[in-house]
Amino acid sequence: MKTFQLTIITEKDANKVLNVLNGLVVAGMINITENVENAVSPNFDQVEELIDESELSPYYSEEQIKDILHL
Repeated sequence: MKTFQLTIITEKDANKVLNVLNGLVVAGMINITENVENAVSPNFDQVEELIDESELSPYYSEEQIKDILHL
């Protein structure tokens, strides 16, 4: 068995490539596993930087900004 990493260059071609690959899955020739990296929660300094960069503080409270930015 060989393992390859595949990068689809343009988003518009993603469906075409996946259709071809799904045909190979149906034929029993390959298995597809999508890589999903675990997200890490931002630390306090990163949250503060995101809030500052968003420039929402004149208009919203810190709690509202965190809700807007999904932090």
